[in-house]
Amino acid sequence: MPSSKPLVLVVDDQPSYVQLVTRALEPAGYRIVAATSGAAALEATASLAQPLDLLLTDLQMPEMSGRSLARELRKTQGGLKVLYLTGHSEALFDQAYTLELNEAFIEKPITGAALREAVALHLFGTRRAPHESTDA
Repeated sequence: MPSSKPLVLVVDDQPSYVQLVTRALEPAGYRIVAATSGAAALEATASLAQPLDLLLTDLQMPEMSGRSLARELRKTQGGLKVLYLTGHSEALFDQAYTLELNEAFIEKPITGAALREAVALHLFGTRRAPHESTDA
């Protein structure tokens, strides 16, 4: 029987951010699949038994950007929600970057509480996930 906990793919070329996101989201009831590159993320998701609920990825990474990764994953998971982590939000607007349906971004650095709130808002439209306890 599949778990009711949302499944989140976390991808960042900085392992410290992968650890930060994992430490913030797991206690709040999210299941995490983590990777430090787009290629590793595609490999990690190839054998998953259920679709992802959210891709939380760094926007700018070597070899494969977060946007390219999202495009690849949407070939098999069309409605995938994406939350981009970026330390370069000004570049989004300088390049006239347009967010697609089910996409949003949050700026680095970010606290664990702000990250949990952003994920819950993007996934559920509320500031706290329905499965999240009040002491998380």
